[in-house]
Amino acid sequence: MTVIGTLVVGFGQDVATKSGSIIAEWDDTLNLTADGKVKNQFVPGDVAYLLVHHDSTAKIDAVRMTAGSIVDVGEVILSRSAEMGFADAADEQSLQYLPAGPMVFDWFGNVGGGDEVDEKKLLVTSGQFPCMAQVSYPVRFLRYRVQTPSMDLEEDETFPLRAYVYYTIVDEQ
Repeated sequence: MTVIGTLVVGFGQDVATKSGSIIAEWDDTLNLTADGKVKNQFVPGDVAYLLVHHDSTAKIDAVRMTAGSIVDVGEVILSRSAEMGFADAADEQSLQYLPAGPMVFDWFGNVGGGDEVDEKKLLVTSGQFPCMAQVSYPVRFLRYRVQTPSMDLEEDETFPLRAYVYYTIVDEQ
């Protein structure tokens, strides 16, 4: 059975929306102000970058804008990290993203070992419990370049935009 879905990404707000096996978020490596701060609100005519992450069960069919334009600029691998604690060898943790390569553990106090990853599930099977680490790992994203429409707005006026991510998930049932 095939399930078709749509993920809606709103502009002018912080985005980390999830739907099934899809995550869309602003590209915090390219959407920067002149002083290097991450921005998630844009003025008319700005270029913004959107990242879409999906697992192997999803296929991105299209990404479309309600105004302006969007172009697929290819695949990129970026590092993501999370602080994770493990009570014992059976304490399974969930990763936000599907890893695209080996994980790096920066341990705080007790040190674990024998990490096992299955899709987005992570186990630490040996070491001294409880333990906690900053876990960093590469993540594969599709990157999109968004050209916001040029227009004149009053000082406090906003013009909301949305990106729609159309995708297909193949259900194995």
